[in-house]
Amino acid sequence: MDEYKVKLDIFEGPLDLLLHLINELEIDIHDIPMKILTRQYMEYIAQMKELEINIASEYLVMASELLKIKSRMLLPEPAYMEEEESDPRETLMEQLLEYQNYKHYAEQLEQLKQENDKIFIKAPHDLQEQDTTGTEIEISLSDLVSAYQKVCSRVTLERPKNITIQREPVSMEDAEAFLSTRFNEKDTLTLDEIFTFHESKQMVVAVFMTILNHVKSGVLGIIMHTQGSLEIERLSHDGEN
Repeated sequence: MDEYKVKLDIFEGPLDLLLHLINELEIDIHDIPMKILTRQYMEYIAQMKELEINIASEYLVMASELLKIKSRMLLPEPAYMEEEESDPRETLMEQLLEYQNYKHYAEQLEQLKQENDKIFIKAPHDLQEQDTTGTEIEISLSDLVSAYQKVCSRVTLERPKNITIQREPVSMEDAEAFLSTRFNEKDTLTLDEIFTFHESKQMVVAVFMTILNHVKSGVLGIIMHTQGSLEIERLSHDGEN
């Protein structure tokens, strides 16, 4: 096996370093060649000393344990033994396997967290709270509800009757991108111009929530006409009031 040069990376502890070496050297974790693993581990410790990096005591303890296991494996086996001696690597293998499992589960949880962070969720709101800041909208709640219901009914009518219903999570980034493309050429749009009526209801809800948030922050405005129609007006660009 070719000699492996350790890059001086930052590891979370000696087990993390050993697991990194095992993966890079393509070593079977159930049959560890202690001579190779110990040499590479000690090389990493030596590089830390050369760069005058403080070495945590846990790394030195592991170095001592690796040398101890390596020495036990080099000793000749007695000619007569009443019972079979256990593998000196057994405890180390168990620690590495347990750490590998924890690390795998931690990576899965982090991936789930990153995916959930992209989902557009309405934050809890205290209905008793009165917010006097932001842009005042001179339209009633029933007007907004009516406009939303009209869009949802159009989405339902424009779809074919035979469809397969699937869960379609819509992220905040998706809704922002959808709305941004609609305002590429015009600064004032009707709801009929914003929606093609082939969008999913999840997208419609997310876009409506995004519009309301932008109205509150002064990025967008709502124009109510006498005939009951609504127009969305872009008041500023790139979220700047």
